[in-house]
Amino acid sequence: MSEPVKLIALLKAKAGMSQSEFEKRWVEEHAPFTLKFKNLKGYRINIAIDEYQEIEGKLPFDGTAELWWDSLEEMKEDFASPEAETAVADADQFTVVRTHIYTKEYILK
Repeated sequence: MSEPVKLIALLKAKAGMSQSEFEKRWVEEHAPFTLKFKNLKGYRINIAIDEYQEIEGKLPFDGTAELWWDSLEEMKEDFASPEAETAVADADQFTVVRTHIYTKEYILK
């Protein structure tokens, strides 16, 4: 079995969607689909705020998500599931970009 894996997802809302609409759609409507993944150990959603951004103008992403599993095999099993198919189809309805970065985590504090 491999070591734990974390997926960092960078998301961009569809054009015309307000920050509050995006947040509600993702947290209240989409997240329950992802939470059905059998092997998922944790899931965090991070919505970008307007205050104190280092990038001037429109941000390239409207939020990020962190999802983690005990192994790459467990993640792949979840991704091959009907629950993942449903979650992806739903995410297509409110995002235009979903970039995934697969990582190993170092907890420093």
